[in-house]
Amino acid sequence: MDRHETAGRPGALTKGALALLTAFLAASALSFWPYTVDDAFISLRYGQNLAEYGELVWNRGEWVEGFSNPLWTLFGAGLVWIGAPPVLGLKLAGLLAALLCVPATYGLARQLGLGERWGLVAAAIVGTNASVALWGVAGLETSSFGLLLLLTVWRFEAELTRPEARPLSALLLVLLWASRPEAPAYLLYFVVRRGLALPNLRVSRRDLHWALLAALPIAAYEVWGLVTYGGLFPATHAAKVGGGPPLLQALAAGRGERFLLYRFLFHQGWGFAALWVGAAACAVIGRRRVPVAAWCVGFSGLFFVAYAFTDWMPRFRFLVPPLPFLAIGAAAGFGAVVDRLDGGARRLGLGAVLVLLLAASWDQATRGYDRAHNIAIAVEARGPWPLTLLQRVAAPWEPGRQELDAWAVLELTDPSETIACPDIGFIGALCRNPIWDIRGLVTPTAADFLNVPEDDPGREGARRVMLDEMYAANPALILLPTRPQGMAPTARRFLEALEEDGRVLDGYLRRDDLLPFRVCFVRKDLGSAGPGRGARVLGALEQLPSYRTALMQERSAAYR
Repeated sequence: MDRHETAGRPGALTKGALALLTAFLAASALSFWPYTVDDAFISLRYGQNLAEYGELVWNRGEWVEGFSNPLWTLFGAGLVWIGAPPVLGLKLAGLLAALLCVPATYGLARQLGLGERWGLVAAAIVGTNASVALWGVAGLETSSFGLLLLLTVWRFEAELTRPEARPLSALLLVLLWASRPEAPAYLLYFVVRRGLALPNLRVSRRDLHWALLAALPIAAYEVWGLVTYGGLFPATHAAKVGGGPPLLQALAAGRGERFLLYRFLFHQGWGFAALWVGAAACAVIGRRRVPVAAWCVGFSGLFFVAYAFTDWMPRFRFLVPPLPFLAIGAAAGFGAVVDRLDGGARRLGLGAVLVLLLAASWDQATRGYDRAHNIAIAVEARGPWPLTLLQRVAAPWEPGRQELDAWAVLELTDPSETIACPDIGFIGALCRNPIWDIRGLVTPTAADFLNVPEDDPGREGARRVMLDEMYAANPALILLPTRPQGMAPTARRFLEALEEDGRVLDGYLRRDDLLPFRVCFVRKDLGSAGPGRGARVLGALEQLPSYRTALMQERSAAYR
């Protein structure tokens, strides 16, 4: 199936099916509309500082690359610069990208030689997937990165069949590179695919032009990152991945059930698992008919999933970009077996595939996520969500428990006061205070401490360096979550570090009653909330014009 067949125009029934799948994905995504992931506000704060002060930084004057999505961050900065509601703009752009992934999956499948039937199967897997739906409206770049990956491969495949075509795929690769740090993993596809297409492995002048067109901007981008931020990897890499290959460490410790791919396959219902197991079996049987783009790009995405091992965000964010390629591979695998059958056996095979697809779609449409999260809508069993669609769409977004933290910061501190906390995004974007990140996404010394094993002799020195830096910032509040999921392990370790060090007792009062699910340390010289906070509160609300929640209406009423 690596030999390309010209894909004809889809028929009316196929167009109707694609429209229905896209409409279903739109409704499914809108059922998650109130969910906006906290990390989206990290990118937004970087964008705010770029648009307003010309600095792509988290805290002004501190050049730390705490974002992992430069292109998306620049898009957010553009929204701020033109005065558009930034959160709404990010969510709508993500939704549009997610919806376009359905016809793009079909189009790439046809470009790769799959017929209408199996192209629709691939599009159906994507269009009914709850992870694609959630991350379409979560405010991050997940959907746009997935769409860009689809378009890059689609264009590259087209260029292989048309020697006169301009190498636009090289420019798309540059955009892909600037979208996510795992983009280099997908270089494997371009090398393998071009290598298989070359006669006698001879490199042509056209290949060199393509490579230069991609390599020169990418090299310039990497040099800029190295000069500006002092490293090739964003600071989030050390904070999230830590001190070694987490998959190998987890397997050695007998914790393989936490592996993201394992949970993706076996924690989303028997129908969903059966679809992929059946597709994998068919793909093995008909392996020569599975397109290179499907298995190679899918493998690259799974390699990154194995490298990252797990994710503290819900519904398999890291699996969304390679999902269309895995779906094309699944559809090709089914087709490789079913199309060999005759008569009644073929109809029986088609019926079996349809049953698996419907069962997997039902699982995606009804089941919740297998781990806790502080915003229930992202993980709860979905139930009859079409009946509540209008109510969910009417709620612009829900920042979760970070909203309570942000109001405490607004009402208790001046904008110049530093706040030490994890879950930094919403607090940072709304309040605009300097933030010292306990989790280490924008504070490398915190990540350095958290990556040191507790029995390591260097732990004491790392703790001292970290806390010296935090106390030098003189934070007005130190906020630590105590909920039994998410950041709690980090918070526990940081609290132990504070108590072992002892300096927190000299300058801070512990206030466990200040916020629910939080251990709060309040600097002793910090004043209480007063009427002078009105201008600060109202000014902060103007920064996020689409912010409308019950808590916001209640708290802001006193200042209007």
